[in-house]
Amino acid sequence: MTGGRQYARLRPDELEALQRAAPVAYVPLGPLEFHGPHLPVGVDRFIAHALCTQTAAVAGGVVLPTSHIVCGCLDLPFTLDFAPELVEATVRATIDQLVSRGYRVVVVLTGHGPLDLIHLIKRVCRDAESGTPDLRAYGLCWLELNAHRGVAERAGEPAMVDHAALVETSWMQHLYPDLVEVARLDDDPEAAHVGVYGRNPRFTAHRDFGAGQVAQAVELLAHRVRDMLEGGRVDPLADLHRFVELAWPEPLELTGQGGDAATAMLRLHNPGRASRYVSECRLEIDGRALDPASVTLVNTSPGERGVPVPAAALGPESGFYIRRGQTATVRLGEPVADGVHRVAGRLGLGGVATQEIGEDMHFPT
Repeated sequence: MTGGRQYARLRPDELEALQRAAPVAYVPLGPLEFHGPHLPVGVDRFIAHALCTQTAAVAGGVVLPTSHIVCGCLDLPFTLDFAPELVEATVRATIDQLVSRGYRVVVVLTGHGPLDLIHLIKRVCRDAESGTPDLRAYGLCWLELNAHRGVAERAGEPAMVDHAALVETSWMQHLYPDLVEVARLDDDPEAAHVGVYGRNPRFTAHRDFGAGQVAQAVELLAHRVRDMLEGGRVDPLADLHRFVELAWPEPLELTGQGGDAATAMLRLHNPGRASRYVSECRLEIDGRALDPASVTLVNTSPGERGVPVPAAALGPESGFYIRRGQTATVRLGEPVADGVHRVAGRLGLGGVATQEIGEDMHFPT
């Protein structure tokens, strides 16, 4: 084969031969997004493409060019972010055309990990399957493959997924070492860097760690592709359930923030080392439910957009991020009299789990 298994590099006779052997097409997704001073902006693209290419070499199939049309990106320098509607239309049109060209298994793999994007591609894949009974369309993020393996923390840092820290830096050191320059990071293990969500990877990342995770991810994905070729299905949410269970053990902390009675607010703090994605926020004050359309969540931390998000608008594809160590504000949208009040309710986590709330709080604090 002149082009290996890369769709764009193959002649028609080569594509035909590979399709007869295994009618599988891989659709890698990854943005152009700031990843600290030591990594290129295409990290997520490189990871997605490498996983797809290595899996195709084991399980068969061909790999399409990586698309940078994705959503859910951090508001950081040189980052390109697109509307979810455009992402949905692009992914769905790609799947439909691949099916029309004879492919029966389509793997949409994102190297970009926000839960809104992950839920979006899973829904698009599910909708595509509903109209084609013999199609297997599988949407996933590489973090799910780590979650399935139950990857434990390493040196006190999350080891399933991060942004430009231990995990991504280690993967890039293994896959594309010429693109990584850890010397651009501060010579202090506790130094913070814009766009790096974790401890200084100059002192935590290692290519052998990345190599081990990549090998296990390819092995698992290849097994699933073979199973789908034989008519099997993958539970699209099982790995996300496991991810939330293992990676988010500490509950989000809800506390009073102050303000006068007419502008009652709460703090919602993430005490953990991994980003949290709130997909639901239902609150009560002294047993009285607050209107979700009036309750808003705001995160003004660096990299976030600081745009108020109504609780009524939250969902698996429209959640609210509170990243490592960040604190967001919850505006209640109605007066609360001075004194101690019972705040209760429910937070949705990652679109797959919930956290119950019940605290006595003093207003104003």
